[in-house]
Amino acid sequence: MNSQTNPKSDYRIFAPNVYLFTYCLINNAKKLDNPLWKQGDKILKAFSNQTITEHLVFPDDLTSDRLYLFKDSYLAFTSTQNPEIEGFAQPQKIQDSYALWLNIGYSDEDETVGDVEVEVLQKLNPNHILILPKDDKILGQTLLITAWLTNKTKQRDPDYLRKLADQCCQNLLGDKTPPFYRTGELFESAIFEYGKPDRDPQVLVWLFRDENADQQYNKYQQELIALFFYRTKIVKAFADSRLVYTMLDQAYSLIADNLDNLQTELATRHDISANDNYLKSFKTELKNLAKESLPYTRLLRKMEDFGNTIEINLYNYQETIEQICGKLEIDKEELSFLKYFGEQTAPYFERQIKADLGYFKHGTDLVNTAIASIRGIVEIDQADANQSLQDHIQAIGVGIAAGAIFASVSGLITQPWSLPSRDHIFLFPHPFVIALLASILCSWGAFWFSKKVIKKRRSTLK
Repeated sequence: MNSQTNPKSDYRIFAPNVYLFTYCLINNAKKLDNPLWKQGDKILKAFSNQTITEHLVFPDDLTSDRLYLFKDSYLAFTSTQNPEIEGFAQPQKIQDSYALWLNIGYSDEDETVGDVEVEVLQKLNPNHILILPKDDKILGQTLLITAWLTNKTKQRDPDYLRKLADQCCQNLLGDKTPPFYRTGELFESAIFEYGKPDRDPQVLVWLFRDENADQQYNKYQQELIALFFYRTKIVKAFADSRLVYTMLDQAYSLIADNLDNLQTELATRHDISANDNYLKSFKTELKNLAKESLPYTRLLRKMEDFGNTIEINLYNYQETIEQICGKLEIDKEELSFLKYFGEQTAPYFERQIKADLGYFKHGTDLVNTAIASIRGIVEIDQADANQSLQDHIQAIGVGIAAGAIFASVSGLITQPWSLPSRDHIFLFPHPFVIALLASILCSWGAFWFSKKVIKKRRSTLK
C-alpha cells in the first residue's frame, strides 16, 4: 500500500464491523477436531471468556445440505476489555464442508459511540487473530469490512474513498494487507477488493453511503455465505491445480529426457539383435516408461478433477447470484461487482486448466507412442533373433542328418566296382553313390510328407 499517513481526524467512520467467512471440508477434519473451531475459540478468547466448541452440537444425520451447529443458531459475545465491541459466531454445515461465520465490531444502533477514527479497527484484530494460519484442511477465507461513511465524508470524491478503504485494511491487517485488486459499487455504495484471487486471501471493504446497502446486506447474508463458499472452493481448486501443474511439468521433462536418450541409443545402435544384453536393456526401459506414465496419468486426472470442481462450483455461484436477485427483487446488474468473479475470474481459471490439460495430454500420447514403438522394436528384434536361432538349428540338423546318412552308407565305399567290359556294357553307379542318393531322397520325402501332415493337422485344429 502506498497511501501516506494522514491526520486521524481526516479518516473517520461509523459502526465499523469485520466479518470472517472461512470453510473446511468435513472429510479433512470431523467434529471437534477442526481447525475452524480451534481458530474460532482463539478469536472468542481474545474478546470474551466463551468458546465455540463448548456450544457445538453435531446432529446424528449430517446429510442435509445446510444446517446450523448451534442450538440457538449463533453465539453472541461482548468484548470484556472494550464493552462497545460485540459480535457473534455461527458455525454451519454447507454441503460437504463446515463453515464459520464470525462478526466483530460496533453496533450501528448505539448512537452513544458516534463516529470513530479508522484506527479503532486495530482493536478488532488483536495480534492478527483474524488472519488464519495456513492449513491444508482450510479451504480459504474472506474478510469483509463494513463501515458507514460519516455526514462529512459521504460527498467526498472516489480518490478519498479509496484512501479510506486503504486505511481500513492497513489498520486491521497491518503488513499482512494484500494488494489492491479492484473497486466498484454494490447497492449504490462503494466497495473495494484486495488480494489477487489466484494467490491472496480475499479482503473486501464496503463503505455504506446510506441505509439501502446495509438493509440489502442484512437480507441476503445467508446467500452471501454460500456465495463466498463457492468462490473459496473455486480459488482453492485453482491454487491446487498450480501445484499439480509444477509436478506435471517436472514429470513431462523427465519423460522427454528419457525418450531423447532412447532415441540416441536407437540411432547409434544398428544391429540390436546381435546383442542380447542390449535387447534386455530395452525391455527394462519399456518397463520404466510404463512405470513413469502411471503417476503422470494420475496427476492428469487430478488436474481434470480440479477443472470439474471449478465447473460445478461456478454453476452454484451463478445460481446463488440468481437467488439473491430473486430474493431482493432486483436486476442482476446491481450485483455486477459480485458477478465479476463468475463472469471473468472463474472462467479464466477454467480456460487455464483446459489449456494445461491440452498440453500435458500430449505427454501421455508421447509415452504411449514411445512404448508402442519400443515394444515393436523389441518384438521385431526378438523375432529376428529367434529366426537366426531357427536357421542355426536347421543348419545343425541338416549337418547331423547328412552325417548320419554318410555314416549309414559309408560301408559301401569298399564295395568292388568295375569299369564297363564285354560282359557289362553299361556303367552302373558305384553302390555307395546309389545308397547315398536313395537315402537323401527318402529323407526329403519323409520331411515333405511330415510337413503336409502337420499342416493339415493345424488347419483341422483351427
